[in-house]
Amino acid sequence: MMSFRGAFAATLLVALTSTFVQGQDELFGLHGSGTTNPSKCFWILMNQIEDRSRLPLKLSYRAVGSSTGVKEFAGADNAYAPYNDFGAGDIPVPQDVYDSINADADNGGEMLHFPFALGAISIFHSIPGVPSGKGGLNMTSCLIAKIFDRRIIHWDHEDILAVNPSLKDYLPSDDYPINLAHRVKGSSSTASVTKYLTVSCPDEWPDDTDHVGSTISWPPAGDHVFECEGSGGMTTCIRDNEGTIGYIDSGHGHSENLVEIELENADGTVLSSKEAADANGIASAADNTALPSELTASFASVDFLNKGGEFTWPIVAMTYVYVRQDITHIDSPVEQGLLKAWLRTLYDEDSFADCTQFGFTAAPPSIQTKALTAIDNIVTSAGAPEFTFEKSTDAGKGQGPYVISVKRRSGTEYQLSTLEGAITDTQNSGATLMTSVEDLQEEVSALTTKVTALEENAGNGNDSGGSTPSTGMSVAERNELNQLKNELELLNQEIKAVGVEVESMSGSLLNAAKTDDEEGNEFTDKHESQLQAALVMSAIAIVLWGAAVVGLLAKRVLGL
Repeated sequence: MMSFRGAFAATLLVALTSTFVQGQDELFGLHGSGTTNPSKCFWILMNQIEDRSRLPLKLSYRAVGSSTGVKEFAGADNAYAPYNDFGAGDIPVPQDVYDSINADADNGGEMLHFPFALGAISIFHSIPGVPSGKGGLNMTSCLIAKIFDRRIIHWDHEDILAVNPSLKDYLPSDDYPINLAHRVKGSSSTASVTKYLTVSCPDEWPDDTDHVGSTISWPPAGDHVFECEGSGGMTTCIRDNEGTIGYIDSGHGHSENLVEIELENADGTVLSSKEAADANGIASAADNTALPSELTASFASVDFLNKGGEFTWPIVAMTYVYVRQDITHIDSPVEQGLLKAWLRTLYDEDSFADCTQFGFTAAPPSIQTKALTAIDNIVTSAGAPEFTFEKSTDAGKGQGPYVISVKRRSGTEYQLSTLEGAITDTQNSGATLMTSVEDLQEEVSALTTKVTALEENAGNGNDSGGSTPSTGMSVAERNELNQLKNELELLNQEIKAVGVEVESMSGSLLNAAKTDDEEGNEFTDKHESQLQAALVMSAIAIVLWGAAVVGLLAKRVLGL
């Protein structure tokens, strides 16, 4: 059977082959690397540019972590020539790296930070049965600090129970161990969380290199301490090990149905990142933060942690794109122009709307204005084209080679987009069928109760033959009722088992597809919906068929 990755790759291959057959001479590329947090947002926007361009374009982004993105952008071991066309991170470029890049005149000289999105970082857990939201787990930064350095190693520790008195009722045992999951290989999430701990609880989390940064000195791996690579790895660490606590960007964690810990913010409000977002508490972190006046300045001292405000989320990260002021080191003038077009896309309201599904909030208008001005001032080679964007029909000009047009679509993109309506219809049908299954379950339950009552009455009669005095039922009819009862019970069990199996199959297929995603093959929410819908519909069809057969048999025997 062809894998999801294989089928999707085959479709893309056909589309690309079609493009080249039409006589295009050159493929122009743009390639970035860095933080995993905005990767899905980047991939969607890159695909849009490819689909809407008349020129054959290839845009790619390697989700390898902020530290790697900074390293590849700086190119310190490459005579400060960057390995990527742009870098990205949820932390600013460190001061020493910033100074080294700016001192190198051969590869672009000054660098720019383009802040384009704000996102929440959250703490998640996997204690069985504990709900999310109000009534779930909540903590202060000082409690988290003690857990992270292993001074608290059991969930029923008195300090945790003091703020979560009902937690004891959920724990499987006394001294239920806390598993600690942390990122490896340099992570902006680690940098944000550890900086937050020292800002909000300095007595419990010192401000030193062992405790604060993208890589720190964690307790040794093993003995309930897990090392996790990337956002996907952190998800697996938390989800697959009950009793684990870890950290990840909120949008990713919620999309994986992880259970969030509510945090106390600087104003003493205990809330979740979802509650904060609904109350504009992500953007408010930027409102209370002083930013450099120019994007060519250093952002090394900027953070959005533990800021004031009733509903402000305490761990907010800004996602930056790193670009050289002079990009003439990129050989192709067309690719220079493409980089500027990519940057403008990040500040386009319609384009950014596709990123909000991942929990991102757009940068404040004042930052967006500075960014667009800075993009205009990026130095390019003579003859580098300025890409433009066609949002409504512009006859003649819209057909230009350097126009990104919403009116232009690839066959692959069109086919994928047409699935959205079908997926919605399937999901609606699935909901209707699930209601039918629930109705059948109630009917089966009622029939089972009636069968039991009839059987009890029959049991008061004569088993030697003929009919029972109380019901007029023969022994053969009573035996048939017994068999029916058993079949009804089996049906109930199968209905429950199908739900468990669908969930398991969905998890396996989704994990496999997302593994493809981590290997560089895009896996979007559309594909996830398709997989889930297909699995659910198949399972429901089987259940309904079995329920209908047994239901008809029950009615025949009972004379209903």
